[in-house]
Amino acid sequence: MSILAAAAAVCLFGCGNKTGDTNVKQGMELVEQYDFQGALACFDLARLNKEDMQLTSRGEGLAYMGLGDYASAESAFLESIQNGGNVLTALEYDTNYYLAAAYIKQGKYEDAKNIYSAIIALRKKELDAYYLRACVLLRQNNYQEAIADFEKAFSLAPDNLDLVTDAYVEMQAAGFGEEGKTYLSAFMEQKGKKLSDGERGTLYYYLEDYQNARTYLDGSLNGNDAEKSLILGQTYEKLGDLNYAAGVYQTYLNGNEPNAAIYNNLGMCLVKQEKYDEALEAFEAGIAVGGSDYLQELQYNRIVANEYLGNFSQAKSLMEEYLQTYPDDAKAKREYEFLQTR
Repeated sequence: MSILAAAAAVCLFGCGNKTGDTNVKQGMELVEQYDFQGALACFDLARLNKEDMQLTSRGEGLAYMGLGDYASAESAFLESIQNGGNVLTALEYDTNYYLAAAYIKQGKYEDAKNIYSAIIALRKKELDAYYLRACVLLRQNNYQEAIADFEKAFSLAPDNLDLVTDAYVEMQAAGFGEEGKTYLSAFMEQKGKKLSDGERGTLYYYLEDYQNARTYLDGSLNGNDAEKSLILGQTYEKLGDLNYAAGVYQTYLNGNEPNAAIYNNLGMCLVKQEKYDEALEAFEAGIAVGGSDYLQELQYNRIVANEYLGNFSQAKSLMEEYLQTYPDDAKAKREYEFLQTR
């Protein structure tokens, strides 16, 4: 859920560190760098040195989330909350959002819903809680209640295009894509001429009107907007023009700072064209960017590209490293079984 990142950004890394909490601080820095195993080692030292337990267990929860160990993350976040004070702080609200995310990852939707409901009871205009509760309600097949929460969130941020498109993606995933499109169309109609070409093109993309999406996005793209470059590239992919899509991604990369998401999209686009050497270069360049939300996906895609190239020994070695970092990835485990036969 993309808005979760914004909700949790209140005090994500190192919030509230005391001067003596050096291991906690170092652990949080490693979390920020997506070195989750290294972070856990720091938090172990923080426990031994009796550093701030609320921050230590919260940091452990973040590291376990990064590793995909959601049960351990749940336990760590609960411990962090138990070590909080009697007054709810921004840190504790933030930890509760992460606890809810750990519940969702385990399919404990009712527990997650209860957290969002408790936050709403205390903060009547908490947009993120309404939005995230709606997402959970969709997973529970409570469509009408979910819509009520989405509409409340929309009313709190009536100009927020990302909110509407994110809600549509959630509704589509839950099987309510056509209903979700009505909100996209309503947003477009309400904003009318206030929409920029890029915003209108984005809406057309989600409405699956790729011809109009291309027209408006092409006209608005200035070569240095990563988000619009991603959507325009995906639009050309939907239209079947993989060469032009790859060109859009490459044009952005040629003129801007490295971007992991665009490298990942470029690599996948090249895989579809069976340009596996170039795809591998793109995935490796994306990994070299460092910590990002796409790091795990890039690492997995690098393995797949090596397989396509027949580099099975390299792919097996990379998969072993990958599973050390992400031991709960069931898809990767199945792929590793295949690689052991090559």
